[in-house]
Amino acid sequence: MAVTIEDLDKDQRKRLYEEFGVWEIGHTVGVLNYTLTVVTVVRFPQYFWLLHLLKALVYLPWRFLRFRKKNWEWLMADFCYFNTYLSVIGCLAALIRITTGYETFLHRYNFELIRGGFAFANGALALAVPLFGNKIVFHDVDNLASVYIHTSPGLLFWALRWGGGHGTSLIESTWPNMFEVCPNMLEGDAALSSLRNMLWYTGSCEGTLMQFVVYPAMCWLIVWGIPYYLVVLCLLKDYLVRNNKESLYTFTVEDKEGTGRFITKLPEPLWPPGYMLQHFMFTFTTGFCSIIMWNSFIIHSLFMCLIILQALHNGSTFMFRVVAARHVQDKVSSIASKSDKTYELLGKDT
Repeated sequence: MAVTIEDLDKDQRKRLYEEFGVWEIGHTVGVLNYTLTVVTVVRFPQYFWLLHLLKALVYLPWRFLRFRKKNWEWLMADFCYFNTYLSVIGCLAALIRITTGYETFLHRYNFELIRGGFAFANGALALAVPLFGNKIVFHDVDNLASVYIHTSPGLLFWALRWGGGHGTSLIESTWPNMFEVCPNMLEGDAALSSLRNMLWYTGSCEGTLMQFVVYPAMCWLIVWGIPYYLVVLCLLKDYLVRNNKESLYTFTVEDKEGTGRFITKLPEPLWPPGYMLQHFMFTFTTGFCSIIMWNSFIIHSLFMCLIILQALHNGSTFMFRVVAARHVQDKVSSIASKSDKTYELLGKDT
């Protein structure tokens, strides 16, 4: 029969509540983090990029250290992480440019990079939330890091593209010449000037197929796809296997009923190129759909709300079905078991 809290004595309960205290503090910090994110992106969108950078400095090193203990650090070479790295590098490069006057080669491709980043962030990254079941669990830093990786870039580009519903002029007036989302940042406000424009915008800042399909596809291939295939799936293949290093590729091919069901139908030597092709097609297709969100404030806003709502619901399911049903019971049983063993040892000593 399972041990319950009522079965514990006073000292055991005290020890249990002390262990719960870590979760409780984590939950409080997580709620504050979530609240800060929502308030900043909606009320102060011109400063959201700073919060995005701050979280990157916390989540990414923390995740690397925790993943390294499990031999999972090569998961952080996956495209979702890479896109987050690019969004951080882009913000830092823009900040350096406006503060020092030093212009990197990236600025020459400003419009293409912003639209490519938008396509990735509001396509493959955001849709990974329902695909991989990312969840907002306020006391769990690993789950919060996963949600950050897959949603914060989308929120960043929502804030930059629409000024949080206040217009691109808000971004321009706060950070002159820093982001240059539209050819004319003041004209970009026209997308919010009427219900019709909010539903579908046509103007100088309108997105095109070339910007949201062709350029992102080329960027995917040159910047991530080909290097990842050559380094992770070819050059370091034996090293990773020999040292039991996991990657998203290994997790995918092991999931023969899920994301790996099509890849594993191929002959095994074709699994790596099959994996890259599947990854490319998913990114390409979702990037094609992102053009709709670039041109529609209403659709983009609804999409991001649904993604966050999905992450919240996934977190709620996890809290009741896993934390409440299993983790709490495991803690109670562990406290009772440790106490029983302690009493046994004390009895032998006396």
